[in-house]
Amino acid sequence: MRIKEKIRKIKNRLIDSKFLFTHSHLMRNMVESIEDELISQNGKKDDILYISFYPTGGFGDYIISSKLLDEISQIVPCKIDVYCENVTFGKAVYEGREKVEIFPINTFYSQMWKYDLALKVEHFIHIEKQNANKIAKINPIFMDKLNKLGHGYRTYYPDVEQQWFRENIHFRRCEIKGINRWTELSHEGIFKIEDQKTWIPMREEYKKRLQELGLNEKKYITLNRGADSMGRSKMQTKVWPLEHYNDFVVLFKNQYPDIEIVQVGASGNAKIRGVDKYILGESLEVTKWILKGSILHLDCEGGLVHLATQLDTKCAVVFGPTPKHFYEYPQNINMVYEGCNNCMGTHPEWAFECYKGLSEPECMYKVTPEIVMKNIKSYMDSIRKEEK
Repeated sequence: MRIKEKIRKIKNRLIDSKFLFTHSHLMRNMVESIEDELISQNGKKDDILYISFYPTGGFGDYIISSKLLDEISQIVPCKIDVYCENVTFGKAVYEGREKVEIFPINTFYSQMWKYDLALKVEHFIHIEKQNANKIAKINPIFMDKLNKLGHGYRTYYPDVEQQWFRENIHFRRCEIKGINRWTELSHEGIFKIEDQKTWIPMREEYKKRLQELGLNEKKYITLNRGADSMGRSKMQTKVWPLEHYNDFVVLFKNQYPDIEIVQVGASGNAKIRGVDKYILGESLEVTKWILKGSILHLDCEGGLVHLATQLDTKCAVVFGPTPKHFYEYPQNINMVYEGCNNCMGTHPEWAFECYKGLSEPECMYKVTPEIVMKNIKSYMDSIRKEEK
């Protein structure tokens, strides 16, 4: 009897499983209907979309993703909550936009039920949740874009499990098509992202800090030597060597003794020898104003380059592992060692270990201080001519 009872229970479970599988779309619709009712009861309006927006990556990625957020805001009436792994970065980029609020990432998934649309943004735009009926009712064109986005995954999303290898394939495809880090978010024309410019909030109350730092009415350039550590204790390979920065300072001071050199960046960054002012660990809001007043910013590819460029400050950028064709801004001075570069995604540890096993990666060490001075000379001389 026990065996017969067990067999009966198994059969019943199979029937239940078959029902759920066969009618899964009905179950999904029922859940979405309940969610919609809960949203309605929560005081949500029927004529605007409530969107949850999760930008991944570092500070530069936040800046680039804001371009997509702004376009969505223009397409459809909406209220957007931005969920950030780094809230300080999020506030520095997204704050000040109408109907946009910043939240910590911890509750992105647990609060998703409240929203009509939930998006996760990296090199690809992932639709985590959508209320198709409401979106289509408010803006059918926007719903069509989301449908195209979902269907397009089959052609533009590499079916590769490892993120590093998947991105490597994606970057190669973008190079062939002439797509950069910004225009990739258009997803083959679904969104109209045509340039590399976005709005950055500037808070006037932080501008007075320039006077306290002695930078008001001063001519200066800025240097940064640092990058996201990704939880590691060592520097990424894409960072220009400290000794190169030290030698650059000597060369620059000999050529332009009337221009001060200011080092910005995180408080834990190693100090570059010979600079005039160390402004390390300053808030991002103050750093914005420092970069805005800088004649030139020297750095590796990273967040402060993206920020400075949005503030119309010329940057001299040394590229190494990261692909120049993908991350460069044409108005900047972009330098790369042609003999070895662009190994991003070729192996799991590309960000911290040279694929050739070199302790001094050629891509960075062979872009010497003399090469940097030669590349910035024309621009720096033009600045001097304007002052005369």
